Amino acid sequence: MPSFSGVIPPVVSPMLVPDQIDGPAVGRIVQHLISGGVSGLFVLGTTGEGPSLTYQMRYDMVELTCEAAAGRVPIFVGVTDTCLAESIALAEHAARCQAAAIVAAAPFYFGVSQQELETWFASLATASPLPLMLYNMPSCVGVVLDPGMVDSLSHHPNIIGIKDSGGDMAYFENLCERHRHRNDFVIFMGPEERLATAVALGAAGGVCGGANLFPHVYTSLYKAATRGDHTAIAEGELLIRRVFETVYYDDDGQMKLIPGLKMAMHEIGLCRPVVAPPLSPVTEQHASRIRSALPLLTESSR
Repeated sequence: MPSFSGVIPPVVSPMLVPDQIDGPAVGRIVQHLISGGVSGLFVLGTTGEGPSLTYQMRYDMVELTCEAAAGRVPIFVGVTDTCLAESIALAEHAARCQAAAIVAAAPFYFGVSQQELETWFASLATASPLPLMLYNMPSCVGVVLDPGMVDSLSHHPNIIGIKDSGGDMAYFENLCERHRHRNDFVIFMGPEERLATAVALGAAGGVCGGANLFPHVYTSLYKAATRGDHTAIAEGELLIRRVFETVYYDDDGQMKLIPGLKMAMHEIGLCRPVVAPPLSPVTEQHASRIRSALPLLTESSR
């Protein structure tokens, strides 16, 4: 069973229009990320707007990303869905495209018990031709994956780890402590500003949205965390805070991570600032602030 570590960005899904993937932009983004030293690519996650895309767009994004990566880094494919059969079908497509693993958050809409969730994840893992990484994302799916259930699932032969984006550090530390001596079950941090802390707690790495813009900043921060270089960690975290302030948050202090990130990537020639409904593009005020901040952010990232 493969084991993974490092920075694995949740790749944005570039679009020509809200219902069509921009193929050439996928190639540019993949090259940008690999050149920045990332350890893998995670498509169709939250930052990739996976649940908002048509099924054809999801299949296209997987195929285009795998083609552009050409085996240079492993590809992780988000298969989160309310329908188990659709998750399995996308996993099978990912396997045909030579992806390395799938990632799934809990199915949303219906309220279900932890036992029902365990059955759902185990069924997906058993049917999937690729190994499964669990995804704890309570803010989006409305349920926390119980650590005891995660423990149980961690012994499934086709489940390899968990990405935690819950934001509860006590929960994350509990996960790390429970699996500290395992080499067959890895734990990844979602919130990028906590990457260094997560590594110190025993995490294998992070799934950092901002790496779409400045991949080398996050890969350097991960390496600094692994060697305990507190000066380099502080420098990396300061830049990440500036990205939050200027790119992610709008003028009213509201989080607009995906639209802001796509606008910043548009400004450096990677993709259009198009987002899929129900998201909307940044305001002109926010776009202007991003344009003003990018030269300083870029200079600071070098």
